[in-house]
Amino acid sequence: MRWGVLAALLLCSGAWAAGVAEELRVAVVVGSNTGVSGDAPLEYAEADARRFHQLLLGVGGVSPEHAFLVTAGDASAVRRALAEAQRLLARSRPHGRGTLVLYVSAHADAEALHLEGTRLPLAELRQLLTAAPATLRLAILDACRTPVVSRAKGGVPVSDEAPVRLEVPSQVEGMVLLMSAAEGESAQEWPSLRGSLFTHHVLAALHGLADGNGDGAITLSELYAYAWRHTLAASTRSGAGTQHPGFDIRLSGWGEWVMARPARLGASLVLGEDVEGSLWVADHRQELVAEIRKYPGESTRLAVRPGLYRVVRPEGQFAEATDVRVGWNAERVLTRADFVRVPLQRARLRGSGPLVLRPWDVSAGYALSTGSVRGMGAEHFGEVGLRHRWSRAAAHARLGFTRAYMERELFSLSQTEFRLSLGGGFLLHAGPVEFTLGAEGQGTWVRQTIRRVDAEQAGRIFGIKEPPRWGLIWGLGPFASVTYPLAERLLVGVEGAAGLTQAPRHDGSTDLRPSAQLHVSVHWAL
Repeated sequence: MRWGVLAALLLCSGAWAAGVAEELRVAVVVGSNTGVSGDAPLEYAEADARRFHQLLLGVGGVSPEHAFLVTAGDASAVRRALAEAQRLLARSRPHGRGTLVLYVSAHADAEALHLEGTRLPLAELRQLLTAAPATLRLAILDACRTPVVSRAKGGVPVSDEAPVRLEVPSQVEGMVLLMSAAEGESAQEWPSLRGSLFTHHVLAALHGLADGNGDGAITLSELYAYAWRHTLAASTRSGAGTQHPGFDIRLSGWGEWVMARPARLGASLVLGEDVEGSLWVADHRQELVAEIRKYPGESTRLAVRPGLYRVVRPEGQFAEATDVRVGWNAERVLTRADFVRVPLQRARLRGSGPLVLRPWDVSAGYALSTGSVRGMGAEHFGEVGLRHRWSRAAAHARLGFTRAYMERELFSLSQTEFRLSLGGGFLLHAGPVEFTLGAEGQGTWVRQTIRRVDAEQAGRIFGIKEPPRWGLIWGLGPFASVTYPLAERLLVGVEGAAGLTQAPRHDGSTDLRPSAQLHVSVHWAL
């Protein structure tokens, strides 16, 4: 029976893949941790709603102005959001197709959603969806109930009552309801996932794990099959009872209905054929992106936004883990050789900051400086460096070398410099780009040789020659740097620095002057 339903999904879902450009998608996403009197607060319903909202903007073809996020809102707030969605769809309907997506994570019973002390009857919700001028309506209901270790989520069972069904009027192409659990079952909210079990697997499916045929599109049937299979399998291990996601599908038409195109996220992680076992993938904020059961001999692709990710494969008291920085339009393939064995405690997702498995990197580069001697002009340095990164800070040491010349009417000056820079600052991340803001001090050993126009004559007359002179000069100021990954361990960095320098003059005196520097370097992570 189940496979017949899935076949019906494949054959009879609305034809959207070919007409995405002509179709308006509108989404209403609702999350509420607080129900009515007697409901213990949930922890993750609102967080789940925010994650679903963000992912829908990324992969679901919904523009920000057409996606309504309602968190900690009552029934009236949900009604207003649905009314605004109806107005958007009504304006677009004469020009093309329209789709309404509704997601709800909240408390509920068999009759109504529980939202911030108010109730939204499911019968009214059905009417609101039916009245929407859309060719397709998709409702995903993750209705929650207070749990203990694994939070039980779902409707309160009422004897001899049928599950809620959303009827579809004959003039529209279809309506679909996906439910987090079957009638009489409890859904589950897991602290280890920091969210609902069902929603977690829905999000993982939309990240591309449900793309069984590798065509780059997640259809409604693939979404449901993945969420059903993984939710059921995980719930059997929870000790809170099994959970069977349910559905009610009333569709007509032909072809596939595409829920998401994961490639729109802009990057991907690929687990190579030699990687196996259960793995966690989390972003730099330690938010879990997906749990993956990986079998040897096959590759698994996970679509992600460009940025920094941690991949962990636990093994008892230890784990194999790696940090991966993925650039825009980049694909990063991970093999067993990329993982480092660490104590499991180091690799856990919870903690004060991201895990840094390769904290050291060496660099080589070029620097352009305003010059240490007044009137000499810009100086060009060759540099080598060493950097250490913590979760939210970094420190570096850099050694530079240059030779500079200055010609004047009465003399010429040749100068050799060795410059040691020590600095540190705070790390910030924006996708795959890493920013460092901090301060840097510099000490420069300078050797000057001056040749005056009358040097030869003075040497002949007095038998002397002006000796070279040397000294140390100091500088201090702020800097800002940015690094971007080119490959697994290869990064390119640009840094700008400014400050005050105690600079020598050609006559041997010193003065305090402003300076500016630009550094371009290539880094190799150790």
